[in-house]
Amino acid sequence: MVGETAINFLLFIAAAYLMGFISAVPAGPVQIEVVRRAINGHLKASFMVILGAFCADVFYGAIAFFGIAPFLEEKRVMAVFWLAGGMILIVLGTVIIRHSLRTGEVSYQSERLRKKRWGFIGGLSLGSMNPMLILWWLSGVKIFKDVGLIKKFTHDIAIYYLWAGSFGLASYLVGLALFLYWAKEFISMGWIKKINVGFGILLLLLAVYFIGSSLLNLLQP
Repeated sequence: MVGETAINFLLFIAAAYLMGFISAVPAGPVQIEVVRRAINGHLKASFMVILGAFCADVFYGAIAFFGIAPFLEEKRVMAVFWLAGGMILIVLGTVIIRHSLRTGEVSYQSERLRKKRWGFIGGLSLGSMNPMLILWWLSGVKIFKDVGLIKKFTHDIAIYYLWAGSFGLASYLVGLALFLYWAKEFISMGWIKKINVGFGILLLLLAVYFIGSSLLNLLQP
């Protein structure tokens, strides 16, 4: 019985890590900032973006497990998060495009990209604008209960799940940053410029989606 319990616990930890890893795969604002810094040669700043996003992920997990999730699941409250996030993305996307389209030689050693402090703040703010992470955490609990990996969701289990899932998310982003930092040696500056413009446009499109979703919720009677 003890051996079976230990195996179930290890499977639970592995599954929580995998869920976090998979959740980081779809392209989003945090991933875009990680990739943009890594491909421009600012690996440490890229890691700080990941650290900021990691902190936001843990924060929302704690909210989901220890108390005020119902408050943030209110449609109008979440709509405000989406609206604020959309505004941040508009500013960020516009700055990226303007910087990338400057005539003449473009410096990718800019202070804003290189500064580790700004990387952390960016990762934290972009991660914090996604309260949908609460639903991701709670969905994982339901899945683990349904498949029998956990029987009772205690505080200890919640903490293990929180850290394993968050490290899964962070490890994917770290691997992505390391790969692109290595791959940048094979990419010309012209292509880096185009990639940055593409990231700026993608952020603006995400901003339109976030703001549109927010207004639809806020304007509903």
